[in-house]
Amino acid sequence: MPKAKYKKSMQRRRIISVVVALLLAFALIFAIVSGIVKGVRSIKAKVHARQEYAATMQAKLDKMSLEDKVGQMILAYHPAKDDVAAQKKYQFGGYIFFAKYFNDNTPEGVVADMASFQEVSKIGMLLAVDEEGGTVNRISRFPMYRDEKFASPQEIFYGGGWDGIVADAKEKAAFLKILGLNTNLAPVVDVPYDKENYIYNRAFSTDPEEVADFAEYVTNEFKEAKVVSCLKHYPGYGNAGDTHRTVIEDTRDQQILDTRDAMPFQAGIAAGTPMIMVSHTIVDAYDAKNPASMSKAVHNVLRNTLGFDGVIITDDLEMSGVTKFVADPGKAAVQAIQAGNDMIISGKPVAQYEALLKAAKEGTISEERINESVLRILEMKKTYGLIEQKK
Repeated sequence: MPKAKYKKSMQRRRIISVVVALLLAFALIFAIVSGIVKGVRSIKAKVHARQEYAATMQAKLDKMSLEDKVGQMILAYHPAKDDVAAQKKYQFGGYIFFAKYFNDNTPEGVVADMASFQEVSKIGMLLAVDEEGGTVNRISRFPMYRDEKFASPQEIFYGGGWDGIVADAKEKAAFLKILGLNTNLAPVVDVPYDKENYIYNRAFSTDPEEVADFAEYVTNEFKEAKVVSCLKHYPGYGNAGDTHRTVIEDTRDQQILDTRDAMPFQAGIAAGTPMIMVSHTIVDAYDAKNPASMSKAVHNVLRNTLGFDGVIITDDLEMSGVTKFVADPGKAAVQAIQAGNDMIISGKPVAQYEALLKAAKEGTISEERINESVLRILEMKKTYGLIEQKK
């Protein structure tokens, strides 16, 4: 080929190459910009939906009496008698059920009971259990409800890996829904150090990264099933003792708590957990004077550092970690709400309802503070379909 023609041919190829490269670049830029635009529109749509959603719940809140607001803040022990009448009168945020109730009942009876509680509730109730698996099973321990009790998360993972964990969470959620229950006070996402620690048998792993993955998987499955789940026990038991029995102090450094113990809670928050339970351990690094459930400092870390904007609930206020610290149940309830909890688990719901109502009327707890909590509760119930039930 003559040199002149060769040069022209090479120039044409270069021009074509440049044009193709530019076209590809423009196409890539267009795709990126389109993606950004779509992303922005999606975010705007979600923000708009959230604003409308919040406005709807705010309107509902504005119509509630102070008495009904206070009732929503209590997850009451299911009373042994007059359970429907109690709910009709006090409008508790929910009932929590223990093994005796299920042992004395039948699957059909449970379904009927749950429907009767919801029937008299102005706002859908949380109907809750601790069905963790392993050593804590309120229902599946009884063969009339399930052939075998739910295994511990450690056992499940050992036999089935992450697929097993996901399948177990799906099955638990379905199991509860069939009975008319809508809340599982699980998973346990504490990170023990070894088998000697109190929480070890209920925990998933001693590795915080594994527990973080566990928190994410379980939260996602329960969220998908529209069953409320609850991460527990913030800030994390670690190697601390049993607060069911006595006042327990955790003397570990804050750096450990903020990294090792916080990791699973951060993962669960990122996955969209609706609820976090706070323990009764006195955690010196945050507040050396008060149990975590009674500590403003602990709640500030959970809200402001971890960024949790869902419902915070106490562990059971009947536990010795509280009763040996604050003997009067009314004072314990008031202090728990002042600390920043949205709900309390109450074995003395009437006394604690009256104490909270009195505190609200006297201004010890402002109605604005109560409104903050009740709005969170309403938003959670709306998300999980409990508001629609009461239309």
